[in-house]
Parts: sequence; C-alpha cells; structure tokens
Amino acid sequence: MASRSKTGRGLVTVPIFLLVPQVKLPKRLDLARVAEREHDAVSGLIVANWASLSSAS
Repeated sequence: MASRSKTGRGLVTVPIFLLVPQVKLPKRLDLARVAEREHDAVSGLIVANWASLSSAS
C-alpha cells in the first residue's frame, strides 16, 4: 500500500504566505514637473539673452 504523501489522498493545500503590499512608497522623481520647470527656465534665458544681443548690435 502506498503512503498518503505519494498518492495525495487526505492531503489539503494550505497557503503559507499571502502577498499583500505592506508599504506604498512615493515616487522619487516627478519627471513631468522637472521638465516643466526646466522648460520655463530655458524660455526665460532665451528671452533674456535675445534682448541683450539685440541691444548690443
């Protein structure tokens, strides 16, 4: 006669671990905000330098 572990009779599957998120981490870098800020800065630099170039000529 085969043992229960070999035949699987009388055995029950029991979950050992439940994969549940424990911590929600914030985003470390918001690329859209950085891009918008740099876009605004570059636009301002172009206008400032354009004005200084036109007054120099």
